[in-house]
Amino acid sequence: MTALNRYFSVIAVLIMTCLPAMGQEADSSAEGDLKRAELLHSNYKFAKAEEYYSQALKHTTDSLQRLAIMDRILQCRNGESLMQYIVRPAAIASQTFRIEDFFLYLKDLENHSWIPIPNPFIQPSDNRQNPYYTAMYFPSGQDRIIYSAPDETGAWNIYTTTRKDSITWNVPELLSENILSGHNEIFPILSRDGRTLYFASDGLPGMGGYDLFYSRWDEETGEWGVPENMGFPYSSTGDDLIYIDSRDGKYSIIASNRETAGTDSIRIYVTEYIATPVKTPLAENESPLAIASFIHDIPASGAEEAAPADRQESAAPARDVRMDDYSKLMHELRRLQEEHQEKLDKIEESRRIYEKASESDREFLAGIIRDVENEALQIRKKIDQVSGEVRQIELRFLAEGIIPVVQEEASEQNEIADESPQQKSTPEYTFSRQSKGKIPYIIVETPEPEFDYSFKILGRNEGQFVEDNTLPEGVVYQIQFMVLSEHASVRDIRGMSPVFVTRMKSGKYLHTVGLFSTYQEAMSNLGKVRRNGFSDAMIIAYNNGKSIPVKTARTMENERVLSMPAKSDRTGSSSRPSSSGSSGEISYQVVLKGYGPALPSSILSAIRGATTKDLTKSGSDDDTVFTVGPFSERKDAEFLLKILEDLDIKNVSIESIKL
Repeated sequence: MTALNRYFSVIAVLIMTCLPAMGQEADSSAEGDLKRAELLHSNYKFAKAEEYYSQALKHTTDSLQRLAIMDRILQCRNGESLMQYIVRPAAIASQTFRIEDFFLYLKDLENHSWIPIPNPFIQPSDNRQNPYYTAMYFPSGQDRIIYSAPDETGAWNIYTTTRKDSITWNVPELLSENILSGHNEIFPILSRDGRTLYFASDGLPGMGGYDLFYSRWDEETGEWGVPENMGFPYSSTGDDLIYIDSRDGKYSIIASNRETAGTDSIRIYVTEYIATPVKTPLAENESPLAIASFIHDIPASGAEEAAPADRQESAAPARDVRMDDYSKLMHELRRLQEEHQEKLDKIEESRRIYEKASESDREFLAGIIRDVENEALQIRKKIDQVSGEVRQIELRFLAEGIIPVVQEEASEQNEIADESPQQKSTPEYTFSRQSKGKIPYIIVETPEPEFDYSFKILGRNEGQFVEDNTLPEGVVYQIQFMVLSEHASVRDIRGMSPVFVTRMKSGKYLHTVGLFSTYQEAMSNLGKVRRNGFSDAMIIAYNNGKSIPVKTARTMENERVLSMPAKSDRTGSSSRPSSSGSSGEISYQVVLKGYGPALPSSILSAIRGATTKDLTKSGSDDDTVFTVGPFSERKDAEFLLKILEDLDIKNVSIESIKL
């Protein structure tokens, strides 16, 4: 079990054991505090959730549980930061699908398809740990693939490979060290211009579960930049897995389990595409749950406006919306969807028989197909009706800050709502199921093992010469064991590795073995070389590839050790800077004032042409302030400032901020 799996197990146990029935009281206990914290966290009440997590931490002694709680606290702090400024994309359509094949409904991928991950990229057994890791985005007819696969620790990283010929691909390489978190990065998707990489991660700073991130391609460095969280509502407290812009530039498509009642389904949202997002603070009367559902302007009393006065008498009396109403409708919807799918399967089977039938039988079969198609159409109409009722209840629940939960029957535990591929949420966008792409015949080149430079003595005829005799920079020690008039054979070196051969000015060949960073290390192996039959072996030293006296090398080695910082100052950590910065770090932002509630399009174009940093808006209409950033270095902020000043844009300045 990987560290990540252990973490998820802890979280699962934490939630299952610390969320008892709502009627039970646990006022000051860790159990009660965790119950309240989880509910508050899932409803985006991060500050209050952190208080309860902190209280629970005081009463928790289990070390694994403490780590899980501390991670939740960090997620709350990340959530608070991410929700300071947000965008508000509106949903065009949405629908829920089974987790095993939700990716088959992402139809806006031109000349691309989703396929099961081929064995050369990943072993099938690796897919069992998590149902998300079952497919990869395969670019048809392209010579480059970016995909996710597990490393030797079990963590999923993003790799890339290029085509060598029609069936052979080069050895995959890690896409970028900048995108490593030590946990999982999955579902990498390139933007249409190939300059932005979108992916999901449960290791980079986020609100909880998987968050959505992006990384920009840096032309100057030729590297992918440090990932940045896409922010709320693209990222949520649930698992947010996929972000894609449609090929026509009209929509953004997001896959998430944020609104699903269980863990075995995924909801796909189709939202309006925002080319130049302007982030603003969350208003007091705004519901984070509604925004997370990509819903806006929901009346506080419910999802529907009151009926006009002249129609109120004739209108049907309003039904009291209860949890059991929602559950009954969901079960009815599922029953209709199953029935509809059975009709579709029957139609498909009848058509296959029709193609092989004789002329005399085809007329009879055509009548059957028409009858079943009419039946499917009537069921489709009922599905649309019930779906509308379900959605209205969901809107009301969201407006009131309640998450509706379907009370499952024993026989329906594994059924998923809103599963029909034909459901049409709006006239603008229709979901349709795509077939899985065929797994291509793929051969991946076997990577050549890296040469092992560690000193060792192998079998008599297994000694190894290095291919490149170039020595590394700095002070190194070697063991000289023989000088010959010609290059030695494998038999001559008696199983030793790695052996270096250098031709001397005299024309003879100097044979040395090993690369040692310290004199002590060389001394500990000198006896082994002598006992191997080279009694005249001795230690020699080099600095930057040039021969130096051993005494000089030892002096330089001692000076190097003395110049190192104290051990307490060296953590040994390989952590990378995150997009959010560390406590006390100074960053910079460009500030624009005096332009009213909206920036002119010319200024917006200038900003977007110069940087991809967030553009945020705060203050009232009369005193609106726009900021661009944050920039980790002042020179980057000054670069944008200079561009704006050259365009005669007034009231622009640079401010320093402490993260």
